[in-house]
Amino acid sequence: MIQYFVGRNLGHLCRCVANVQKYQEKKDKNLPVEVEVYAFKHAHQWLRTNLPQTKIRTFNKEVLEKDKRSFLMAKLIMHDWRKEVESLKNARGKKGPIIGGVYHSDLFVGGDDSDWTARFKEEVHEISEKTTDVFFHMNLTQPQRTPKLSTFYLPIPIIAREPIRSPRKVKEMLGLSVDEPFLLIHMGGGMGPFRYKYMEEWFEKIKGLKTNYKIVVASQFGGVMEKFPKQIIQAPLFSNGSDLIHAADLVISKPGMGVMIDCIATATPLLALPADTKERQVKNMMLRDLIGSDLCLVPHQASAKELKRQIELVEAFSPQIQAVFQRIPKNGSEVVAECMKLLSKHSLKELPDLYPQLQTLTPFLVKG
Repeated sequence: MIQYFVGRNLGHLCRCVANVQKYQEKKDKNLPVEVEVYAFKHAHQWLRTNLPQTKIRTFNKEVLEKDKRSFLMAKLIMHDWRKEVESLKNARGKKGPIIGGVYHSDLFVGGDDSDWTARFKEEVHEISEKTTDVFFHMNLTQPQRTPKLSTFYLPIPIIAREPIRSPRKVKEMLGLSVDEPFLLIHMGGGMGPFRYKYMEEWFEKIKGLKTNYKIVVASQFGGVMEKFPKQIIQAPLFSNGSDLIHAADLVISKPGMGVMIDCIATATPLLALPADTKERQVKNMMLRDLIGSDLCLVPHQASAKELKRQIELVEAFSPQIQAVFQRIPKNGSEVVAECMKLLSKHSLKELPDLYPQLQTLTPFLVKG
């Protein structure tokens, strides 16, 4: 059995779904190694919609400690950035399943970093070493350097889901005509203390936005904490959020890797709102570096009128933004699935010999 631990938020959950679906396509039919997904309860129904043939079980610290021995009998442990997996790695010692972890972020501290963002990048280094044997590191482009880590480092492309519904079908679901353009407002898909801090502030500004676009607000787990005028449409919670993003003409979103990936994968222009955490500030820095300017970053002090002008500017540069997004490799789930297939057949002591083979499965090079 492969045990896959995943977090609360839709960005993490979407990557898990993409990886498990791709693995299920590729697994050996004669000697299949099945996957169990461990997730927080609020996400179970959403996961079952996407992974109907997969066992979805409850994940929390108590379950992890109680069932530690059975987890350590797995063929492979995968996780999408769960710090709790450190306890499994410590308990395992030198014998037991290989542990793979998926995450993203620029890892190198440079001149543009504040103490805030530098601290986050250092945390990513630390967590990768404490919770993984193989660090599957998502990158927007070929990394120019390889970080010095005690874990095996594998740079991979972004993990993206393909849209299932056509833009026409999505617009029908939203009550829009086929040729009616819309802006999608996305304040994240998360639960708990890390919901977007400036959500209500930016909803108020968006209510005052004068635009020819229809405005659609994406739903979250737990609902959106806001009442909207009749002209603003609140979308249902989509089982595949890339459907909604693909249908939009432009996305305005709190900073996050999940929405950035969906925009890149569907070539949908993105305007990122101000960061409220050090992690989200790093995401905005990644978007700025990709575009080559602050064009897609909304200043914190921007008014509704200034936001309108920035929307018009992004609209004017939309072909250039789309061209940048279309150049980004998007086959990260295929890479992870092939690695899961290989790693589930081998033990921890064999990992050093497997590492060169893992490197052949990704289009990105491990440099130096």
